[in-house]
Amino acid sequence: MASPVRIYFVLAFALTWGIGGIGLLVGLWMPESQPLSTSSPLYYLAAYSVSLAGIVLTARYAGRGGLRRLGQRLIPWRSPPRWYLIVALGYAAITGIALQAAALFHSTPAAIRNWPVFFTGLFPAIVRDPGPIGEEFGWRGFALPRLLERYSPLNASLRLGLIHAAWHLPLFFIPGMPQTQASFPLFTLGVVSIAIFDTALYLRTGANLLLAILVHLMANVYGGIALDAHALNFFFAVEGIAAALVVIVGGLRSTGQLAPITSDGPVF
Repeated sequence: MASPVRIYFVLAFALTWGIGGIGLLVGLWMPESQPLSTSSPLYYLAAYSVSLAGIVLTARYAGRGGLRRLGQRLIPWRSPPRWYLIVALGYAAITGIALQAAALFHSTPAAIRNWPVFFTGLFPAIVRDPGPIGEEFGWRGFALPRLLERYSPLNASLRLGLIHAAWHLPLFFIPGMPQTQASFPLFTLGVVSIAIFDTALYLRTGANLLLAILVHLMANVYGGIALDAHALNFFFAVEGIAAALVVIVGGLRSTGQLAPITSDGPVF
């Protein structure tokens, strides 16, 4: 019998790519409808299906207790405020370094473009951008705890990051998607880096899921609003350097303080 985490990965890919395939067909029949644009309901349905799969499988394998534990991981005061500050300032530093590196190679100005848009776009992005909430109940809510039961934190992070990056692959071939501006290998480096950051936070904050959502939001907002296409690749590279530093300083070393939170067992 397939393990719950394998079932989750198959379901996440099948739902998202299946809905995306329907969108492509609709686009062939009605080109003016733009079914896979960021203004299309199909686009949001495809993205949110990842979290939906995680929530449904949590109920399937861990029952009401599992859903309760998943909800408790969203409690803001589950972790000290410094961790939220570390995420926000950390991504600000990554962005600043990426801009300076891009400017050094004369590809972009060494400043955030359009500061007003950045600040006004930061807060509504949590609703408008389907990535943070639409995905993290699956990748970090359901999959990460189960991978950590079988693999080391680094191994689990690499596996989840590579699978997460592969899940994005069709977006690189759909005109109008933000990913078409990026290099897929560097994008993969960025996604794996996020997986390392999230695992380190998971190990040190009692499996806080809200922080994983914040990391995803910061990465998307800084990368999508603050940077142009040239600086974006530098952004991914700096994320990779930061992730390597997290590993080097022992950020993925297990604290040994986490109680199991999955308790998988079919309940219906």
